[in-house]
Amino acid sequence: MENNNNNNKNDNEINFKKIEINETLESGKFIESKIDMKLGELIIKVQSPMCFSFHKHLVNQFCFNCFSNSHEINNAKFNKFKVDINKNYIIRCNNCKLIYFCSDECFEKVMSIESFQDSTSTNIHTPLECLILSNYHDQTISPKINTLHDQTENRMIINYLSKIAYSTNNNNKFKLLLIEMNQLIGDFNNDNNNQTLSLNEIKNIKNKSFNLRKLFNNFFFNIDKVIIEELYAKSQRNSFGLWKNSDECFGLSMYGNQTIYNNNNDKDDNISISYFNHSCFPNCVRVQENQSISIYSLIPIKKGDELSISYIDIRMSKNDRLLHLKEIYYFECKCKRCTLPPLSNLSLEIEKTIENYTCKNQSIKCTGILYLPPFNKIQRICNFCHWKEPINN
Repeated sequence: MENNNNNNKNDNEINFKKIEINETLESGKFIESKIDMKLGELIIKVQSPMCFSFHKHLVNQFCFNCFSNSHEINNAKFNKFKVDINKNYIIRCNNCKLIYFCSDECFEKVMSIESFQDSTSTNIHTPLECLILSNYHDQTISPKINTLHDQTENRMIINYLSKIAYSTNNNNKFKLLLIEMNQLIGDFNNDNNNQTLSLNEIKNIKNKSFNLRKLFNNFFFNIDKVIIEELYAKSQRNSFGLWKNSDECFGLSMYGNQTIYNNNNDKDDNISISYFNHSCFPNCVRVQENQSISIYSLIPIKKGDELSISYIDIRMSKNDRLLHLKEIYYFECKCKRCTLPPLSNLSLEIEKTIENYTCKNQSIKCTGILYLPPFNKIQRICNFCHWKEPINN
């Protein structure tokens, strides 16, 4: 056991000792580089989300275990749970009929008793989640505001609550999940946070939390409405879209912390990937690889620099960027690109750099970002469509 732990620490040291959390009154918490970084350096990788949900009209297209597009890799032939949908054999949970898999192996990893008892895997379709989804209706939780985002967010919260309900049954993996979520920032009842949200948004969260609590109470899991309100606030601050490509978002997710080790392989800090702040001129890029999320450096980064990613399409105009960030993420962007005079030399240089690392794949007019992965120093790769461009371009 000691050898395994040491191996894990060494892996984490390689990937994570290069960053740390800093905090200021103006910016709040952010991630800062502890070392000089090269172009294309892997900064952090989180293997799987704490909770997630797919858009309801796409649940039969993506594997609940590996997030693969199940319509592309249907290869299950002898599973009693497979069903014929549009002449494609797909494995699913036959109780709620809302959880699908690409293979027998993925089915077993999520649905088997052995997986539930496994000490590490938290990607489990619990009996409680199955019951809730079988009796769940979007209009019940969000009767007035019922957008696709709301529906997916509700199901993501259900996914999380359905797992921590088992944290009292001597199940350490779900207790750790609870601890990780508690470390994320929501602050729904914080006065400053509620000044950011409109009265309608606050009312919507309160109504959804009340209705969701009532639904769980029907199955004897009693949870305080305030806890659910905080989960919705955390979702607004910490959730990531699940993207098939630059135009197709298929779900929503929240990722927990990664442990950082110092040079002596001692625990140094816990860092959440959600602490990467937004910039319209980012120095890092987010890459989704099935369940995992990786952050790579887009440009050389100096020690002490804040690390940032873009939450939006960086090709948008300044006015569109500001409006989108205000409406969706509830903040006014004050990054260098948004505050510089538009015709200044530095502003023009930034726009030239942005143009250089945006995807050039004209066949689908992709809005992704080209990055240089550590395993390939010859070609840059788009973080969305995976289009490749020779580095000498």
